[in-house]
Parts: sequence; structure tokens; C-alpha cells
Amino acid sequence: MDMFHRFRRKKSKPLVIPTITETLPPSPHQQPVESFPEAPDIHRNNTTRSNLSSYDIIPAHKKTRSVERHRRERSVERHADPLGLNVLYEPDHGAPIVDIIFVHGLGGTSQKTWSRNRDPQFFWPREWLPSEPGFEQARILSFGYNAHFTSSGRENVLDIADFAKDLLFGMKYGLNEDSQGLEVGKVPVIFVAHSMGGLVVKKAHILGQNDDQYRQSINATSAILFLSTPHRGTNLAELLNRILTVSVFNHSPKQYITELRQNSPALQDINEQFRNIAPHLNVFSFYETQQTAVGPRKMMVLEKDSSILGYPNEVSKALDADHHNVCKYTNQQDPNYISVRNALKSLLPKPITAVSEPPPTLPDEHVDMKDVETLLAVSEIPGDDYEFFRDRWMPGSCEWVFSQPGFLSWLHDITSASRILWVNGLPGCGKSVLSSFIIGQLHEMGYNCQYYFFRFGDHNKRTVNALLRSLAYQIAIDLPELREQFQKMSEDGVKLEKAEGRTIWQKLFASRLCKIRVRQPLYWVIDALDECEAPQLLLSLLSSVTSSHIPLRIMFMGRKTQALSASFQRMDTSVQVDELSADDIKEDLIRYVKREIEYMRGDSGIKARIIQTVCEKANGNFLWVHLVLKEILQCHTEAAIEQALEEMPPDLEPLYQRMETALSKASRVGDRKLSNAILTWVICSQRALTLEELSEALKPEFSEVLDLRLTVSQVCGDFVVIDARGHAGMVHQTAREYLIKTPGLDHSITPRDGHQRLFMKCISYVSSPIPRLRGDRSLVPSTPAFLHYAATSWSYHLASSTVSLDHSVLIALSYFFRNSYVLGWIQLLATWNQLKVLVYASQSVTSYLGKKSKVDAESSPLTHRLQEKELLELWAIDLVKIVGKFGGQLVKHPRTIQSLIPTLCPTTTAIFQHFGQSKASGNIFLGGFSRSRWDDCLSKFSVGRDTQSLRITSLERLFAVLTSDGTLRLYDVITNQPIRQIPHGERVLCFKFSPSYEKCVTYGFRTTKVWNMKDGRQICSISNPNNAKALDVSFADDESTIVSCSDDRTVRRYVLGTPETLWNVVSGNVEYDDGEGRQLNSPRRVAFNLDGTIVALAFRGFPLFVWDIDNANLVGCCERASDKSRSRQDLYSEVGPICWNPVTGHVLGLYQDGCVFKWHPWESDSQELRTVAAGIQCSLDGVLFVTSSTNGILQVWNFNHFALVYQLSYHIPIIDMALSPDGRRVYDLRESFCNIWEPNALIRLAEADEKSSETTSTAGGSTQLSLASEASNESFEPLTALATGSRTWSYCSGDDAGVVRLIRAADQASIQIAQGFMPVDHIAWSDDEKYVVTADFGGCLNVRTIDDSSPVTKCPLLFDTKTGSGLRQVLIDPHSKHLLLVTTAFIELWCLNSNTMITTKPNVNPYSRWITHPSDSAYVIQCAFTGVGIYQWSTLDEIEYCPFERVLQESSREDVPEHAAWRPPSASLPMSPDGNSDAIENVFVSKTGSQLLLQTSRPSAQKHRMVQYLTVRIEDLTVADDSPASHIAAREIPRSIASKMEKILGFACKSPRRGSHGLIGEAETEEEEVLAFLDHDDWVCSWAIGSDVTVKPKIRRHFFLPQDWLNLDSLRLATISREGKFYCPRNGEVAVVSNWLQNEWVD
Repeated sequence: MDMFHRFRRKKSKPLVIPTITETLPPSPHQQPVESFPEAPDIHRNNTTRSNLSSYDIIPAHKKTRSVERHRRERSVERHADPLGLNVLYEPDHGAPIVDIIFVHGLGGTSQKTWSRNRDPQFFWPREWLPSEPGFEQARILSFGYNAHFTSSGRENVLDIADFAKDLLFGMKYGLNEDSQGLEVGKVPVIFVAHSMGGLVVKKAHILGQNDDQYRQSINATSAILFLSTPHRGTNLAELLNRILTVSVFNHSPKQYITELRQNSPALQDINEQFRNIAPHLNVFSFYETQQTAVGPRKMMVLEKDSSILGYPNEVSKALDADHHNVCKYTNQQDPNYISVRNALKSLLPKPITAVSEPPPTLPDEHVDMKDVETLLAVSEIPGDDYEFFRDRWMPGSCEWVFSQPGFLSWLHDITSASRILWVNGLPGCGKSVLSSFIIGQLHEMGYNCQYYFFRFGDHNKRTVNALLRSLAYQIAIDLPELREQFQKMSEDGVKLEKAEGRTIWQKLFASRLCKIRVRQPLYWVIDALDECEAPQLLLSLLSSVTSSHIPLRIMFMGRKTQALSASFQRMDTSVQVDELSADDIKEDLIRYVKREIEYMRGDSGIKARIIQTVCEKANGNFLWVHLVLKEILQCHTEAAIEQALEEMPPDLEPLYQRMETALSKASRVGDRKLSNAILTWVICSQRALTLEELSEALKPEFSEVLDLRLTVSQVCGDFVVIDARGHAGMVHQTAREYLIKTPGLDHSITPRDGHQRLFMKCISYVSSPIPRLRGDRSLVPSTPAFLHYAATSWSYHLASSTVSLDHSVLIALSYFFRNSYVLGWIQLLATWNQLKVLVYASQSVTSYLGKKSKVDAESSPLTHRLQEKELLELWAIDLVKIVGKFGGQLVKHPRTIQSLIPTLCPTTTAIFQHFGQSKASGNIFLGGFSRSRWDDCLSKFSVGRDTQSLRITSLERLFAVLTSDGTLRLYDVITNQPIRQIPHGERVLCFKFSPSYEKCVTYGFRTTKVWNMKDGRQICSISNPNNAKALDVSFADDESTIVSCSDDRTVRRYVLGTPETLWNVVSGNVEYDDGEGRQLNSPRRVAFNLDGTIVALAFRGFPLFVWDIDNANLVGCCERASDKSRSRQDLYSEVGPICWNPVTGHVLGLYQDGCVFKWHPWESDSQELRTVAAGIQCSLDGVLFVTSSTNGILQVWNFNHFALVYQLSYHIPIIDMALSPDGRRVYDLRESFCNIWEPNALIRLAEADEKSSETTSTAGGSTQLSLASEASNESFEPLTALATGSRTWSYCSGDDAGVVRLIRAADQASIQIAQGFMPVDHIAWSDDEKYVVTADFGGCLNVRTIDDSSPVTKCPLLFDTKTGSGLRQVLIDPHSKHLLLVTTAFIELWCLNSNTMITTKPNVNPYSRWITHPSDSAYVIQCAFTGVGIYQWSTLDEIEYCPFERVLQESSREDVPEHAAWRPPSASLPMSPDGNSDAIENVFVSKTGSQLLLQTSRPSAQKHRMVQYLTVRIEDLTVADDSPASHIAAREIPRSIASKMEKILGFACKSPRRGSHGLIGEAETEEEEVLAFLDHDDWVCSWAIGSDVTVKPKIRRHFFLPQDWLNLDSLRLATISREGKFYCPRNGEVAVVSNWLQNEWVD
């Protein structure tokens, strides 16, 4: 209440003492200020009355009686306003959803503070607020406390803390008018505090957080509205206490007024502690803008700086009022009232309304989710599971949950803190139905809700992977910002279907979702947590939600187990976890029983007896009630009902026993077999079968079941239920457990025997003619429904089946793989994009063979059926290799498995032996390979012979190699072909890609540069500090900052986008105190974590430690166990290479003795692996790491268990290595080559169920090497040059070691004809195949003759010469008389007969190509970009120059060199020296000699190459002695053809084509000339170059190149012969494909 008093002494003589007087009556425009009286004014102005007080100097006897009377009336009013916590309004119907508590300030009261003119009609919290829309369900309270500064007596010792304690006490123990507890804290609480009341509320929060009895009440606070609260005090407080000290009414100074002094210790303490609480609250601060009238003067009671907190989440707003009227309003249209009301309304939780059928969230039609679906392999939300349980919900049930304080607190908590609610209950108590009800409520209330149901009957719905992908998909529907990030990930080639749960959490949630700032929380409802395969893993991941910027409200439903209880207890230390029991559901049970027996015959008495008895014995189990009622409803008399009630068992297990016994008695023998068959399928199936699938599965033993739904209910009783979508499943998991764990029952199911029966059924089903596919890849309408299940699940049942001496399973498998059924099966899986099943099948077959061998060891070797086992062993390898080598093409073209793929497999593989040479292969033959088995090398190519490879790293869509010239070379992960070069300009010490892969930083000796990865553009350049070399560099602060750590122990930072060009020191030198005063030297190893916030450092003589960059402190150090026992601490084991596991947060590294270690800095746990390694790298998903040794051995390990997965022995030392993000490949650098390995072991891991890594992640590691896949590699030197014969299909090749070989067509003999010291660069073979000219990179040229007249081919040296560097072309004339050497500077003509140089000329056009004149061999042609020059072969004299008449249109296709591996560096890499020149890339002569095809290119404005293909008629190149040179027409080939060309192979004459099984095409009778090329999908294609271009040109596809053929060196040399043989180098050999041109592939 506002206080107005005069102060006077008892003497009659007037004194010059300020007095506080009251104005009678107060002006309607001026009201007394609450909390802080203004400074006294000695001269009172009667025309301007004071709102706070009137100061005067008057004798005591002049005081009027009216003033005394008014003072007494005000005192009565003040004491009439209640103290403590009082209810102003409660909802008429339903429980309140929020409590709003008003707290007044200094000198105020619980009601008058909020009333204009102290008029009760203007008491807006009671009179106006409840009638506002949205406030109907709010409970409104007001708190009063004795803070009257004019109270008489001795010094008042109460302070703000005392008032705060009163407030807490009222919230906890306050009563309403009916003497019922207020129980504040069960729903969210919002405080509205005026002036000093805000300090009371803040203090209450501080005290309540530290007091167990008040913590729950105060933690319910969701928001505070401060109205002119002096957070930093006021300078008026001291003046007021001085006035009270000299008061004639014996007023005493107050402690709480003393605390209001500006920046008093009490206020500073409150602000310091409240700062830690405020981030979890919604804070609104309103401040005054008008001066408060004090006598004749007006003053600001509180400035804005003191009224606002300045917190990041604070919302501040000015009110057009003085200090007094910020909390009093004239009417409901008052702008100040509207502002405060709207702020309150924005904080209200939404009301709860029950609905019967809320629709689950679905993406809007305009929302494009295709990329998200590709990323997550999810295309829909789990609506089927929701509907299944929602259908079982009964109106009126489950509503008890809205009366539970724990649930309401979880539901309405709108703070920024995440929290978890664990709802647990006994089996069968209706938890899943409750989940569906809550999901529906949340959707109806407009909350952003995602959900998931773990299902015990569906293997695919029990993994953490599936849960996280489903949640991410649902969130992406509602959050556009997250959806855009997911779409970007999908465009980058990321796929998470088979990723481990930790990886998905890190990539989707921790790195993206949790960093989005959204005020509204996300609600997750996760049902049946106990049915998850790895619940501990899931909970450990979710324990990190405390760092989420978006509030998460997570609800788990499930049975309460000891393991889950322990996990939730551990979580409670990092995130708030509340527990709620779902067992108290008596009202729902009664409601359910009443509904079920409503229409039962019988009087009310027997019904009441049923209700009472059933509910008393139910023990909260809905399933038990459901089963009992079904039995009761089958009774026909009251006596039978009474008997059933008496005999009903109290638990589920005895009830199941009664059900099974009754089923056995009622069933005939045939029905019993049928029920066992159905139960076997329902219990053992990988997923729930539909009735249609089940009907097919039961045939032919139980064919033509008339009504399967009815039959299931009759022969299986209540054990099996059919949902609304026709899926058959067990009534409950406990029923399944009863039937499989209780032996001796008529309906007992032994899982392993059941799986074997199901396997035999599935394998026999797919070992039958598979329905053909349409051209659109869809199945014919008559496809059986069971086919999909049988094809995808037989391997699942094989892995779980019994292995015995019986050979039926082995015979069935061998029959399947020996016949073409296996190809039809693979085709189906490719059509469904389910090639991962091939990997599962490989694992299952391998596991079965191992178990079978152990069982067979007990029997005679004559019965072991070794032939069938050998076949299956081969197929187990083939299945994985098919996925790795042909997976991409197989998914696009499933029918290739029937014809092309078997032909392209090694000769000793099972698929080649059975199907590679059949008629179905289309008579396409593959030769040239000496190796007959699969190998692990996917690709090998040269990075650059004039530079040294230093580092390699692998990302989602590319991998990068750093070379010693400071160039970062980027390659495509699919084609292994160059994309771009990033030239730093000096040697690079370290580099790093940003987590989004959009930026890259390269740190050189003098400068650091940041690059845009989309276009290769340099973003900025930074000068490096002198005398400091960075050991590692990284991105930080959401990629807006780069950080480095140098050998001077200094961490530096640079903020991108700033004008500065220098590094800034972050925290000075890194320090470590070892207790002995030793100083750190320069670090030997440094590694930043993924987000650049912490750094691991290794020093000589010190343990490895981790440094927090932002806080500049030590996180922890890793002391090796063996070091702790040493007496001298300077003998710490030296640490070698180190890196971070980006998912788990471990530091992974090597000690100098080669021992591997992993150490978690925060959990302080470490583990060592005894091995010998020199290098180490971790995969991006944190699942694997790879080590290298000095002798070239490469090993891949499982990170969790330190178990060896794969080992490769290769004698060449490793420079650096990396694992691909999906864990399928290993990249390594050896010498000047990059090797890419894709072993079966890694493919199996990558394709396997993520459950294997999750469920065993806590089981402990194993280091046994016997389970690892081991391989050795003795690869050939890569080929660097190739020339094919003109008369035979023999060829000459040169390799990187300088060896030249001749491979004879007749016997495939390989003859070494030369040995050099440098890689062979050029080979030219004369048309008569008598001369071979070779040149190496050093410029050494050899001319040899080939003498094959004897059985042993001889190749003597004719002569040699030195051409110098820059040799571009070697050409021999058709008569083998002359040799043309073209370098960048000169053109030389040699005579082969005399071994002498005829002439030499300067090369004025080095980017041209030379060919022999097709129609006159006496001439040679120089094809340049602008025209053609004709020269005499014998003298090299120019005869004629014919310029081109053509225009290079800018609309021609711009060849971004993503697939340009066959071009020389100048053509494909824009930063090479001659990348700015117009050039002739290649010239092809038609086999008929009628035309030339020129491939020309020129640079574009975007620094790419503009490519155009031109044809020139040979007849236009006739040599005329007298006629002047004329322009010749150069015609562009059709754009529709050019746009498909990836690499031109050459011309060929195509023989008449014949149709074949598998390769389709109509027969042809005439030979035609075609142009062969490689298209963008790596298919070898042909186009009849003489065809009519006025009609749509037809491109024919023939075969595709396997994945391991696609590399830089192979495609650059690939070519075809005149007869159409295709030559392509691969791993040091040449693949020769013949007979392909006569057959066309048609999908």
C-alpha cells in the first residue's frame, strides 16, 4: 500500500525537518509512488500536488484532523489487504494449466499495488485478466508481505531474503479458502513482480534451488515479468532511510531499504547467483519512461539500466508510465496493460483437450522431402504403429495422466532446459495405448511432437538407428531450417541407412538440430524402450541434450528394469529426469470393464460382481483383463460366470497356460498343426506378415484357407491378433516368451527349429521361377505377396536356425546357388534397392558353413559334402563383391545380373563358372587378365610424378591429396577422377575441411588461406606469425572462425569476414605444471577436436594432455600405466601421431613403441592395444580406425573393441592413409600413387545391421586376430602408355617402372621388349607391326624392331635419342619409313631406314595433333584449333593450310571436369599452365577414311573447358597444286549426342548384329561404321556417325565398366580397335572386351 505521512517533532516550535505528508484526496492524474519516495521539497506547491508525498515545514498543531483521519483510514486499508499467498481466481472446470503469481514492491500491498486509485474495480489481476482469451485455465494468485517503510518501532531487521522465504513457504504450504493445499509447482508458474518484488522473486529462486523442500516448487517457474525492478538498486534508498531515522513518529531505518542502495553487496550477490538461473527462464523486463512527480519536481525513480538485466534471452520493453503506474492501468484498452497482457499470454501453455482421432503429422504437399528421404532411407512416419494402439484407446481412459504433477510439469515447462520423463509400468498395463493417447493430445494442442514405437515383433523397428532416422524425418517436416541442412547433406552424398547410432546422433542431432535456436520445445514420445536392442546406448546419447539450444521434452515408455533404472539415474546427473508410474490405472480398468460387459446379458448385480472382482485381481494389467473378459463373455450362465471369476489365475503366465490348454482341447489334430505353423511364422518372422503373405507362406501344406482371419482366431485363440491393416502379431511380448520358454506344450515353439522351417520355406520359394519384371522395373501383377519377404528374409532365418548333421539346409542352399534362381533373386533385390541383403546373405552363409563344419567334424569325412560347401564359400565371397564392384549399375539396371555382370567377373568365381559363359551373357568375352580371383584393390592411380604426396583425407563426396608443391588435389569418390586443384602457392604444413565441407583452410609457411569448396575460390589470406609453424589447424564457432596451434605452444584464432589479415592469440602459451618446475618444449604432435574447441598436445618428456581453448585451462592428461611406476618423470613414453574420434570424443594415438591407445579426457579412461604401428587415422563415423606400419602393412580396427577387422600386406611403405566416411574403403599413399582398397570385410561391416555394433558396444573388446580378414597384394605397376596393333589384336604397353611389354594375340604371351628407369610416356606401333617406338618421361626415345619370325619374339634396339622434356606425340608413317616427333618446342622428322634426322622445325602450335592423311599416305596432317595444315611426309614441307569454317558456340556444353580423367591436365584442370589455350584434345579417323572427328576445347570465363566435337570430310582435304586454299566445313555433331559423351574411344566397323538372349536388338544385314564412346554412366556406347541427323539420333548401349576399372590412368588410355575390341588398362594389365559391338543392351 502507498504510504503518506507527515513527520514532525513533539515541540510546538516549528523545525526545519522534512516531513512526508499525504494529499487528500489524491489527484486522479497523480498517484503516490510505491517503493521509492522522491527527495523532499521544502517549498510545497499547492497547485501541483505530489504523487509521492508533500514536504512542508509546519507546526504540529497546524495538522488538520482530516489528515489524521485519512492516515488512519489508509492504515486500515493497508492492513486489510491480506498477507501471504492468496488465490484471486481459479478455473471453473478442469485443473489449472499455469499459476500466475503477482508480487508487489516496497510499501505496496497484495491488492492496492495493482489497483488504479486503490479502486477494487481496477484490480486488474482479478477483474480483467481471467476474462481475457487464453487465461480461462490459469490460476491467479497474489502475494503480500510486510514491506511498509513507515512502520513504527525499533530498527527493522527483515531483509529481502526473509520476504523470499515467506514466498517459498506459501508456495509449498499455502492453503486456499477451503483449507486445501495450494500445491504450487505442479504446473508452470509465472511471476509478475513490481519494483522490489522482483528482487524478492529472484532471491526466492536462489534459495529454492538450494533447498530440497522448495526445489520442486520453484523449478516449476517458467517465466518472470519484471515491472520497474531495481536490479542494480537506486540512489533514493539511502535518502529514505535517513528520513525514517529522524522521523517524529519513531520510524526506524529498514534493512530491506538498505539493501536497495545502488550496487549494494546484497544486490550484487542476488544478480551473480540469478545469472545462472535466468537462462532456463523466459524473462520480460518492462521499464518506466516518465518522471515521477515529487512535490513541485519530477524525477526518474529508476533508470533503464537498473530496470533491465541485459541477459541474452531477456525481452525488454518501455512502458509509457512513471514508476507508480507501470503496474496500474486505466482500462483494458490501456496500451501499457495490453503490452503486459500480451507478454503474459505468449507465456501461457496451451490448454489440454481430449480428442478421439488426431491425425499424425504428415508433410505438406509443397514440402519436398525427397532428398531427406534419400539421406535417411525413411519415407513415412510410424503412423501404422500409432493407429494400431490408438484403435485400442477407449474414450475417457488415459486422462488420469493430466492430473499427474510430474507429467504436467514436463508438459508445460517452457524453459530452455531439456528434460526427460520416464513413464514405467508392469507388462500389459496399457503403456503403448497411453503413448498413442499422449501423442494425439500433443498434436491436438499444437505442440511439435515426434514419436516412435519400438516393436518386439519387427526386427527393423528395434534399433537405435531406425529410431533416430525416424525422429529426424519427422522433425525435418516441421523445421525448414533443419530440412535445408538435411537436403544439403543428401546432395553431398551422405546416406545414413546403415550408419551406427552414434554417427547418426552426431551428424543429425548434436551437430545440427541441437544448434538450432527455437524457443518452442520439441516433444518426443518413445514407446517400449525396454524392447529396444540397445537402450543403454540410446540413453547415453540423449544425456547430451543439455547442450541443445532447442528445448527437448522426451518421454520414454517401458517396463522398469534394473538396467534401465541405473541408466536413468546416471542421466539425472546431466539432464533432469522425472519418473512416473503407469500402474495406477484403476479408473481406466473399471471404465474398460464396464464398456466390455455393457451389452452382456445379466442383471446389474452380476455385472457389478464382474467389475469388482476383475478390477481387484487385475493388478493394473489391461492385457490380463482383456483375456479374462473374453473368457467370461463366453459363459452362458451366472454360475459359469461365478466359476470363471473364482478360477481365474491372478497372473498372466497361469492365464496363458489356461489359454493354451483350452486351445489344445478344442483343436483337432489338423488344426493343431495349422496353429503351430501360424504361431511359428508369427513368433519367428523377421517382421509382421500380412494375412496375404501368411496365406502364401502356409502353402502347399495348408492351401486354400477359406477365411484366414477367422481361422487364425479359431486355431490360435487369443495368442495372435490381427491389426487393422491385416498384420498378424502376438498379443503381447509376454505371450511370445511363454510359448518359447515353456517346454512340453502342444503349442510350444522352439525358435531355432522354427527358423529352420521358415528358412526352408523361403529358400524353396525363391528357388522357383521368379516372376519377370516389367520394363519400368515393377513386378508383374501376378507377383505373389510372399515373394518380397522370402527374398529378403531367408538369410535372417538361416543365421538363426539349427545346425545339425542333417544336410537338408546345405542341399537347399547349393541347389539355389547352382541354378539361375540366384540371379533372379539378385535381380529382385536390385529392383527393390535392397542389395544390402546380399551382404546379410553372405554373412549368414559364412556363419552357417562354420557351424556346419564343427558339427560335421563328429561324422565321417565321406558325408561332409565338400563340393556343396566349396560352392557356398565361393558365393559368400561373390555376393559381397557384386555389391562393391557392380552395386551402382545393378540398382540402375537390375537385368545386368543375368548377362553382363557374370561375364565381367574373375574366371574362378562361382558366378562366372556357372553363368559367365552361357548364352545369356550375349557372347561378350573378356580377356587380358592374368588374375582369376577377386582382389581388394579398387583403384590405383598416379597423383603426380613431379611432386611428392604428403597427406590424404576422405570426405563424403570427394577425397583430397596434399602434395609437396602446396597443391590440394580433389578427386571424386565414385569415379576417382580429378575435380579441382587448390594451389596454395607454397608448401602447406597442414589443412582441414570444415564439418559442412563447404570451406577448406590451408596453412603454409608464410600465409594461411581459406577456400570456398563449391567453386575453388579463395575466401581470404592471412599472414602467419614469424618463427612459428602450425602443427594443426581447424574450424570453430560454426565455421566462422579458424584456429591454429603452433610449435611455440600458442593457440591463435582468426574470425572470417573481418578486415584483419593477422592471427590473434587466443590464450597465450599452453602451460602444464608437472610439479617439478619443468618447462614445456615445442609440441611434437597437435590435434584439434571436430569443432575446434579443445586441442590435444604431445610433448617430449611429458604426458599427453588436452587443453580447453576458450577457458584456457587444462582438461586432463593421459598418464600411461607403465610410466607411473618409473622414478623419473622425464621418462614419460613419447607420443607419436594422434587424432580424435569425432563421435565418442576419445583421443586416439600411438606411443613411440608402436602401441595404440585411446583416452577420453573427461571420463579419464584409457585402453591400450599391443601392436606395432607408425601411423593412425580414425573414420569420420568413429566406428573404425586404420594403422600403418613401416613395412607397408595396413590394418583396420574396430574402435570400440580394439579388434582387428582387416589386414593388408603390401611391401611398399605407406606415406599416409584415410578411411572413407562410410567405412567401406581405405585410401593410402605409397610412393607417387594413391591406392583405394575395398575389402569384403569392410563392405560387410558397412552393409551390416547397425545393431551389431550397438548391442556389443558395452560388451568389452577383443584383440584376437583370427577373425580378421587378411589379404596380400602384389599389384602390377600401373600402365602409363598403350598402343594396339593394326593387323592383330596384340598390343604394347608401358608401365610406371619403365617396362615395355608386347602381348601377342595368338597365345596371350607377355614379352618384355624394353626396360627403362622412368615411366613410359609414349608408345607408337607401326601399321605393319614391325617397329615400336617408346619414350619415357625423361625424354629418352627408343626405336625397336619386332621379329616374330621365330617362336621367340625378338625386339632389338634400332636406335635411341634424347628428345628432352615436353614430348607431346610420336607418329610413324604407314610405310614405316619416317618417324615424327612432336615436342612443345620443336617438330622433328626422322628416317627409320637410316636412323637419321631429316629435318626439324619450331612448333608454333603446340596444342595441335598430327595424323597421316587418311586418303593419301604421302602426306601428314596437323590438326589445329583454327584449321588443318597438310605437309609432305618425306620432307615436312607445308603443302596447304585449310582454315575451319565453324563457330564455337558459347551454348556448347561446358565440361566441368568431374568425369574428365582421360584428358591431360591442361584440358581438365583450369589452374595448369596451359589451361588458357585453345587446343585440339584428340583426333579420330573413321575406319573407312571418309571423315575426321576433332575434339576441340577452349577456356571459358568460369575457368572450365568448353568442349566441341567437329567432323571434317576427308574429301575436303585434297591436295591441289594450283588452286588456292579454301575454308573447309567443320560440322558440329548433334548436341544430343555430344551431351552424352564422357570420352570418345574411336571408330569401329560394326558387323551385322544378331539378337541374343539378354542383350536385345533386331538383326542387321549390313556393316556400318560407328563412333564408340563412354557416357556419363560409364557405359560403352555407339552411334552410327553416318545416320540421319535430322531425326533423333539413336545411341546404343553395350556394356558398362566395372567400378574398379574407373580411374585416371585407365580411362586416359582406353581405346578400341578397328574390329571393335575394347582395351582398358586395369591394375597393370589390359582388359580386352570383344564381341560387344554386335549386341545392344536395352533395359
